[in-house]
Amino acid sequence: MLVGEIMHPDVKTASPQDSFADVAKEMRTHGISSVVVLDGKQLAGIVTERDIVNLVAAGGDPHTTTVEHGMTRRDLITVDSKTELSDAAEQMVSKNIRHLPIVDGGNVVGIVSIRDMTRWAAEELSGGHEMPDIASSHAALQAASQLQRKRGA
Repeated sequence: MLVGEIMHPDVKTASPQDSFADVAKEMRTHGISSVVVLDGKQLAGIVTERDIVNLVAAGGDPHTTTVEHGMTRRDLITVDSKTELSDAAEQMVSKNIRHLPIVDGGNVVGIVSIRDMTRWAAEELSGGHEMPDIASSHAALQAASQLQRKRGA
């Protein structure tokens, strides 16, 4: 199973100059937990719920702080749409991340979260498929479990 087959192609984006409050509203409106930050068409970073919590906990004002001052950008991991789901899950675990931008030809074409992988795996295994993708399902569920343990530690 390839990441491109389960990714969300409708990626919500922000610019580095947007405020954290604007990004939080976007996330709430669309029921999502991350927004990709683009500087022009170039991937600059990602803002997750955790970034917003960290900003507020540190005393930052989400209405005046721009995302460029708190987005995740170090070691930003991406994969292309032809990446095997099991490889993407392994990268997410090794870097302790829950959201993975999908980039093809230098352009962001989608995003996948560990929640997406878990949902897909559960449907794959319980959906009555004649030949479920057990290996990819196992990798996705194992990644979710490992990330949960890391977060709880």
